[in-house]
Amino acid sequence: MAPKIENLSVTALDLAGHGYSDHRPDGAFYHLWDYALDVIEYLHTQKQSVWLVGHSMGGSVAMLVAALAPEKVRGLIVLDNMGPITEESHTRVATMQRAIQRMSKFKKDNGTRYQTKEDMILARMDGFTKLGYFASSKLIERGALKHNDQWVWRHDGKLGFPSPYRMDEESVYSFIDKIVCPTLILIANDGIYKDKPEIVSSRSNCFSWVKLKWLDGGHHFHLEPDTSNAVAAEIKHFIDHN
Repeated sequence: MAPKIENLSVTALDLAGHGYSDHRPDGAFYHLWDYALDVIEYLHTQKQSVWLVGHSMGGSVAMLVAALAPEKVRGLIVLDNMGPITEESHTRVATMQRAIQRMSKFKKDNGTRYQTKEDMILARMDGFTKLGYFASSKLIERGALKHNDQWVWRHDGKLGFPSPYRMDEESVYSFIDKIVCPTLILIANDGIYKDKPEIVSSRSNCFSWVKLKWLDGGHHFHLEPDTSNAVAAEIKHFIDHN
């Protein structure tokens, strides 16, 4: 989407465990607050504040960063996300038990193997969030690794583990309350909040400075050819006017 937004210098970060970035050590989980620390450490290397854009889980990370390091974030743009997944306090022990059980059974190099990259593209199209061929092929460019004449996923298999600890809704509200920069939230009509408009409404009301808009498309509306132009146009317009 970056080429569709003119006159901006774009830096795209692969979060730990994703793309070309290193994996966390054995026995380490992937916590949102660890991602937030990674991004903040990068922002400390920049002389100016930035516009922070995050999609899906990256949107949750971007929200945490905007709350924790407001002096580093000029503005916040979140794509099809309204913040971290939450749970009630009485379920936390069971959630952590499941996560630890998965960790104890995890074995490296035990993931699905494919004969061709084309097979990977088709498999990703039919994943948890459906994708068109073009969008899937873009993700595979940084997500595929050739190993012993076969193709495997480059990302860390531990990313599929359930989070060992989730915030409650009040905690999420507390973070949102600390976000003071201009914020744009774009939600996909057929995305992960299609049947959860109440979450979108209640959380958006907690922002001090927010523009919320629903756009056509699925969860990866910023990657699909028929919807990405509209997403890019909304982002460009928001930055230009703020």
